[in-house]
Amino acid sequence: MTLYAIFDILTAYMKITLIGKIFIAALFAFLIFLPASTHSADSKVVLNFWEFSVGEELMRSLLDKFQKENPDIEVKLQQLSWDYGFDKIVLSVAANNAPDVCELGTDWVPKFSSSGVLLDVTDQMTDIKDQYLLWEAVTYDGRLYGAPWLAGTRVLFYNRDLFFKAGLNPDNPPTTWEELSYAAKKISDIGPGIYGFGIFAAEPYAPWQQFLPFAWANGADVLSEDMSKCILNSPAAVEALKFYDSLKSYSIIERQPQVNMLFAKGQVGMQISGFWNFTLIPRQNPGLNFGVAMLPKPAKNKGFSAAFAGGEVFVILKKSKHSKEAIKLMKFLMREENALEIVKVQHNIVPTYKDSINSSYYQTHPNERIFFQQMLTAVAPPPHPNWVSIQEEVTNAIENVVVGNIKPKAALDQAAARIDKILNQRVAVDRFSDKFVTILICVFIVLFSAAFYISKKIRGIKPAYRFAIVKDRSTLFFLLPWLVTFLVFGIYPLIYSIVISLSEYNLLSSQMSFIGLRNFIEVIMDPAFRSSVLHTMFFAAGTIPITMCLALFCSVLINQKVPLKQFYQAGFFLPVATSVIVIAMIFTYLYAPGGFFNFVLTKLHIKPPDPTWLMNTKLALPSIMFMNVWASFGYYTVLFLAGLQTIPESLYEAASIDGANDWQKFIKVTLPQLRPIVLFAIVINTINTLQVFPEIFAMTQGGPLGSTTTIVYYLYETGFHKFRMGNAAAVGYLLFFIILGFSLLQMKWLKMGEQIGE
Repeated sequence: MTLYAIFDILTAYMKITLIGKIFIAALFAFLIFLPASTHSADSKVVLNFWEFSVGEELMRSLLDKFQKENPDIEVKLQQLSWDYGFDKIVLSVAANNAPDVCELGTDWVPKFSSSGVLLDVTDQMTDIKDQYLLWEAVTYDGRLYGAPWLAGTRVLFYNRDLFFKAGLNPDNPPTTWEELSYAAKKISDIGPGIYGFGIFAAEPYAPWQQFLPFAWANGADVLSEDMSKCILNSPAAVEALKFYDSLKSYSIIERQPQVNMLFAKGQVGMQISGFWNFTLIPRQNPGLNFGVAMLPKPAKNKGFSAAFAGGEVFVILKKSKHSKEAIKLMKFLMREENALEIVKVQHNIVPTYKDSINSSYYQTHPNERIFFQQMLTAVAPPPHPNWVSIQEEVTNAIENVVVGNIKPKAALDQAAARIDKILNQRVAVDRFSDKFVTILICVFIVLFSAAFYISKKIRGIKPAYRFAIVKDRSTLFFLLPWLVTFLVFGIYPLIYSIVISLSEYNLLSSQMSFIGLRNFIEVIMDPAFRSSVLHTMFFAAGTIPITMCLALFCSVLINQKVPLKQFYQAGFFLPVATSVIVIAMIFTYLYAPGGFFNFVLTKLHIKPPDPTWLMNTKLALPSIMFMNVWASFGYYTVLFLAGLQTIPESLYEAASIDGANDWQKFIKVTLPQLRPIVLFAIVINTINTLQVFPEIFAMTQGGPLGSTTTIVYYLYETGFHKFRMGNAAAVGYLLFFIILGFSLLQMKWLKMGEQIGE
């Protein structure tokens, strides 16, 4: 009997509605076509591959070659951006929607490995392990959880023309610390605006990637061999930091992009940097005469030329159904000829295949060969799951010395103590899946609804309207989408976030442990959080009054009978319509050492701040506040202008008859009439400023020395970089209560204003 016959029998002998018939028809259609679609899907394995580093056209050409070699495999490519790609990977893993093969940065692998979401590929890599570099970056607990693909490191870039002007030999770049210090001093002596060396600060990664090679070269390290204790305050590390600190007398201290740009302009003699300068320099200054060299070692007969070893690795997600095919794809892309093809096109990476240094390409590209030689002695950071938190403490120690002028030994002792606390953090043992939480939330919603209904029945409270499913099915039909949306995207996330704030939650493995209020206690006791609260309050107290006063002043001016009134309105509102990130990037360059603000101060014979605006712990936050006021006051200007145009002209005429001047009219007529709008604007502005984040993220990333870390930026770092989701959820609720308190207080003022107006 065919499916069609069965369908005819069911529809003939069952009394069903038209909708029921349509449903059965759809079901049978699905059953008919299901075998065919399943068969076509099973004929070819589909691999989902996510990557960051290679241009789409080049990567697709490589994947075409792979698919010709393996006609039974189809690869679906998705390219990710460096800005948001990592967050997308984390969320995809948490949502059980991760790719089969994925590219990860080396400092991301330990956390993923320790969470149990990566496939152990140790046995599959034994045949090629000796041929490649950077295996330490994918090793966790003695096992391999990935394969090194492309490598990156840092070398010494130096300006040959500045070497010549300083009386140095451009063909003999520094090879020891002493020579580096001497060259930096000689170059800085050339004149104002010329710096011997560039020191990175006020960002999370570049400072430690620049300093740790000095420590590694001197025999120091961050963690002990078993990664159970911090040894960053060893004599060798202290000696390295003392030397590093001595360089600041001849250096510019800035964020890495600013130093890179100043080097390209010919104002910095030496910098430790990466491949991207080969693209930046020709674009900024094609005529720059520069060279590259391996990093100097401590002395001729001491230490070695160390550098930071990083790069991109392949990993296979544990839940992949096609691990064998994924291994094939990894090994194909790791082949020497394929990696070299990427190098020849992009010129920004090093192959991890060791013998590639002997290829003809590196014989004709000496600068890139220096990178490969440096990679052979480069050192990867410890593969600890909490490396993101550890590197933050290393960066803080460096900035405390070069920016805060703390003694190197004291700074490293403080950092070592904090890192030891990170290493000694205990993970809760009793863990359960977040799916269990979902079930509990659903049960809770049902029980709460039932209890609410029963309590009304017991108390004899009759509903204002008795809802009947049959009678009111059309009403239910229209309400259902909103109700489902409200429950799924409103009530459920709210309850879930409360559970997370009371738990230790691993976003990658979707496992959690209930720990009560410990997250709230840890957050409140954290000095960094308390500092972020103070910074946020200072930001709000400094920007809200200025923004409101400036907006009110401009709205009153525009409200007068002036020509081009609409033009001024549009001009004031234009920054509001522009992306905050775009404005932040523009102001970053305005605040740069060679930027507009320093140019104006120089023309006025005023010495620019040293350190510069965004590198100065006292000026960084006020600088961002200035930008925030400029970018946001136009919105409130339009609000006030709308309010001014609703004030009856008769009130001003009556005030004029009584002899009031313009100031008295403003105080006695304008302000009282605008009171509701003013208080509304204050409430909105307060909520926005207490949640300030994009400006901080784009301009300072919380630095220098945490002087611009606000509550939301602290939440972002805690949740999405340190993966402490429970602490991040606790911060979110603490911020909620802070905003709620301010809002209730301001609403009370609003009611008082309405009563006064009456």
